[in-house]
Amino acid sequence: MNGVAYTVEILDKLRWNAHLGKHKHFQAGNRGRKHHVTFGIPVVLINIALGSVLFAFLGEDGAFPQWAKWSGATLTLVAAGLGAIQTFFNFEKQYMEHRAVGNEYLGIARECERLLALFFDGLLPLQELSQNIERINIEYAKVNARSEGLTVSPKEFEAALAVQENKKSAETSLLQRYSQGVSSNLPLKPTPDGAA
Repeated sequence: MNGVAYTVEILDKLRWNAHLGKHKHFQAGNRGRKHHVTFGIPVVLINIALGSVLFAFLGEDGAFPQWAKWSGATLTLVAAGLGAIQTFFNFEKQYMEHRAVGNEYLGIARECERLLALFFDGLLPLQELSQNIERINIEYAKVNARSEGLTVSPKEFEAALAVQENKKSAETSLLQRYSQGVSSNLPLKPTPDGAA
């Protein structure tokens, strides 16, 4: 990109990657929530059904009918299996962690956008922008390390990339606007110290 400091390009790439991280973890979080609901609701319904059957037959004299014993035993095994799957994979915790990491990436992306706006408005010198990139890179590395245990499938990554690409074609970033010289209030060439 002509006339754009490499520092600015790096910050814009960091913004792009942070938005991509947000989208992929939100996609994965949606998967975790779907699994949590898919396995959790049947467990609740089965337990309600078993409780209802139990109370229905408690008032009657004599033993439970044979069909009730076998149905109850089968439903108990199904509920235990679904509960075990839910406990083992911990879908709710995974969902919440993906959402939290996605929001952290969103915070980084917004900070990048804020710094780019300050720079292009001539309110932030290039050297100070560079120092902020170091700070943001440290934050970005911490979020990446925190997200290492969270699985994002290739399908979720592709969906996140598609969202990001659609966003790119629908909205012009500050760097694109600056590079194209399209803006009513952006200086065309900030000086090395950031002043217009």
